[in-house]
Amino acid sequence: MDKNILFVCMFVLLSGCVSYYSGGYKPDVIVERKIQASRKGEIIKDEKPIVVAVATHLNEVDNVVYGGREYFFVEIFSERQDVFYHGMISFTLFGKPPIWVREIKKDEYDEILSASNKWSRTFLVAFDVLDPLASRKAKLVMDIYDVGKITFNFAYQAIPMQF
Repeated sequence: MDKNILFVCMFVLLSGCVSYYSGGYKPDVIVERKIQASRKGEIIKDEKPIVVAVATHLNEVDNVVYGGREYFFVEIFSERQDVFYHGMISFTLFGKPPIWVREIKKDEYDEILSASNKWSRTFLVAFDVLDPLASRKAKLVMDIYDVGKITFNFAYQAIPMQF
């Protein structure tokens, strides 16, 4: 009888441990890649942030979907709405202008293209595809006329995730 109780206790103990680890933490791969492929920048005047922006190199997040060109998702926050007037913001990559820039509206958001707060404006910026060596030295420059520039340095690579 004592052996049966010991067997049941061991079974319950071991099965409890197995279920604990099977339901443990599992990182969201897309979110993790988006974080690693993002760079933040600010334009500060008189010790006050005028513009805060985050640029994400989408080719690093999902090279299958974003493989034909170099795509950047740029989220911009500014209390000054005049920075968003047509022609105020320009982008360059290796000194070259983009093929196109398009504002992404809230109803177009998905798992990858989404803002971190409700006051930001978001843009998708496309450039000609870079060769693999050039993409390792990529620096996206965002210039806001009469306000300042932000350089997003993608030259340093994030450490790949380990599973």
